Amino acid sequence: MGDHGLWEKTLEVLKKIGARPSASAKEKELLSFVRDTLQNLGMMVEWDDFPAPSTYTWGHLLLWVGLAQAGLLVVVVPLWSVLSSLFFLLAEYLELATFPVLSSLFCFHRSANVIGKYSHIPEFVLMAHVDSARPSIFFHPRFATNPRFSLLLLVYSSLFITGSSIFAMFWSREVLFWVAFFPSLYLIFLALGHLHREFWMVPSPGGNDNGSGVAVVLELAKRLKERGVPFWVVFTGAEESGTWGALHLLQKYGPLLKGKPVLNIDSVGIGALTVATREGMWKLYQATPGLVAGFQSLQESVLHFRPYLGLSTDATPLLARGFEALTIIALGENGLPVHWHWGTDTVGALERNNLVQVVQIVTRWVEERYGHAS
Repeated sequence: MGDHGLWEKTLEVLKKIGARPSASAKEKELLSFVRDTLQNLGMMVEWDDFPAPSTYTWGHLLLWVGLAQAGLLVVVVPLWSVLSSLFFLLAEYLELATFPVLSSLFCFHRSANVIGKYSHIPEFVLMAHVDSARPSIFFHPRFATNPRFSLLLLVYSSLFITGSSIFAMFWSREVLFWVAFFPSLYLIFLALGHLHREFWMVPSPGGNDNGSGVAVVLELAKRLKERGVPFWVVFTGAEESGTWGALHLLQKYGPLLKGKPVLNIDSVGIGALTVATREGMWKLYQATPGLVAGFQSLQESVLHFRPYLGLSTDATPLLARGFEALTIIALGENGLPVHWHWGTDTVGALERNNLVQVVQIVTRWVEERYGHAS
């Protein structure tokens, strides 16, 4: 990166702070460092706090338990089973599409976004979340090999329960109980695993996810100021508990950001640097074609172009609402971030050259698109 002062300082701060759960004091400590750094760079800085849950577990627990009870009562009380399963199925779809319903009931904490502005109206936005995840048994490296399959298993379990409930209204047979019984057991298993997560698992250090993104976007803020193009950098909180920072950004600045490219930098410190061509959970959203084409035109041999089929990112709620966005992420051989949501995700495990390359690639993209070379 040339002068590594800011980059190295950020990594040292990340080591010192350690794990940064959503809406926690440690999350705010890193946000404070980001705010002070942007002010020292001479940018206009806004600290924008908002209510958020500290975890996604409780909202999803309601979904899983609600659908499971509907499945277990499918023959006993079919009308109740139909009504409750349809409600929870719709709520599940909305939650997974980044339109939270039940999770909104658990916004008992405060998180914040820090926005660095080099102009009141940006030409583009760079975004990175500052919080780190709490692992669960489902993210053990042995098991976290195909989250898309696990997600589809969740979706189809929910659909089987709802379908069985509807059939039971007109055709009451014991076989319908068994059709819904095993999907219900799976949802109960998910619920128990996440209760274990909340009470027994230690938060991840978040070196790659997403300390790497924080370091890269701060370095880019310093470099891009010299190029004279108006831009913003947004450091979001509470991404790991449901992309709440991105949702709050859209709530406050949505009309201003419509038509503005948003580049989300997430977990770029280890693995093959990738432009996510599609992302999402229940529904997959296509990254803005013009943005994808812009990075393809750079002819960077280090860049890969493929869907990201893990969980949602901060770009997902933007894509779901028709904004221009894409995610730059680094993926391992299984198509997932390395050390994803696990205790091995330390700053020491980062591949420094990855960070250098992301800064260079995004800088080239800005120069090609806006013609502001230094």
